Amino acid sequence: MVNLELRVTREGESVSATLREVDAVVSAVRAVLADSGVAERDVTTTSSGIHHRYDDRGQVTSRLTGFHTLRVGIRDLDRVSVILDRAVEAAGDALLIDGIALAIADPTPLLATARERAFEDARARAEEYARFAGRTLAEVVWIGDHVSGPEPRPFAARADAMATSLSVAPGESTVTAQVSVRWAWHGPEVATP
Repeated sequence: MVNLELRVTREGESVSATLREVDAVVSAVRAVLADSGVAERDVTTTSSGIHHRYDDRGQVTSRLTGFHTLRVGIRDLDRVSVILDRAVEAAGDALLIDGIALAIADPTPLLATARERAFEDARARAEEYARFAGRTLAEVVWIGDHVSGPEPRPFAARADAMATSLSVAPGESTVTAQVSVRWAWHGPEVATP
């Protein structure tokens, strides 16, 4: 899936007016996303605020800048450009794209496979060490794991690029699992000196 960081910015003379301006644009963008089939669960507000504007001498002006950032997950990669076009059309220059990252929509089955393969690898290594020591494996005494990935991969785009020129190449992602397993051993007892 593609995760977009979309930021709406508007200027105003007062806090309430600026909030209304920002909210109107965010509502228009969210309506486009809903009409485009983006699930409500895939649209999240990540930040929002209002700041004073400063002039070129660093003095506070009467103008304010408001912003609202949305993280939008698009699961159909072929529709990213169309959805962005529609959002830009609805919001105009008030809409900025802060980032585009690729991710695996549901890594759960991949993580389960990675864990299974990591356990099989741990067993094979443990059996090899047991054989070196003249022993065999018994029951598992302890298991610990560390799962990582898939990491979102950033997708670079020029700020002035039109949404219509956006093409997304999904490539490949890696899901890894590291497991530590401790087995009891069977075999001849070794006398200690």
